[in-house]
Amino acid sequence: MLTSCSCGGRGDNPPPTRRVPKEVKADLNHWWVRNDSALIVHYSDSLGLDTVPDERGLWLTIHKVGEGDRVVSESSVVTISYVISDFVTGKKFYTSKKLGPKVISIAHTDEPQGLLEALVGLKDKTKATAVLLPDKAYGLVGDGEKIEGRRIIRYDFEILKVEN
Repeated sequence: MLTSCSCGGRGDNPPPTRRVPKEVKADLNHWWVRNDSALIVHYSDSLGLDTVPDERGLWLTIHKVGEGDRVVSESSVVTISYVISDFVTGKKFYTSKKLGPKVISIAHTDEPQGLLEALVGLKDKTKATAVLLPDKAYGLVGDGEKIEGRRIIRYDFEILKVEN
């Protein structure tokens, strides 16, 4: 017996989309941020990270304060070594050992906003760990390669060179 199906086949109209009110989206985002922040607090001690969020919501641990007069500004070009991993599982996604150092133009880059916020104000040769909530990392969709959406990212880095 054959039955008909409105599965989006030839000539069918696409199913209607639902619009989610901005207030609902904002409430959901606040819930995610609170939940992710609680997860960071829970895991930070076990990972040896002494981190608390700053006023921007950035979780940054400085392991070694940099040297010299060169400070990263919003117009700097910065070269870093790095390890990008999943904060919860520890799974490594990318490393400079495999891919080489990153050269980042702070004003013109597709790097995560949280990384840029972490870099600005740091001195040359600083070693640090930034824990990036999804909204400051790769968001709901991920990076399209190795990092899935809604991941809390651990970004261990060392500033190798600052050019202003």
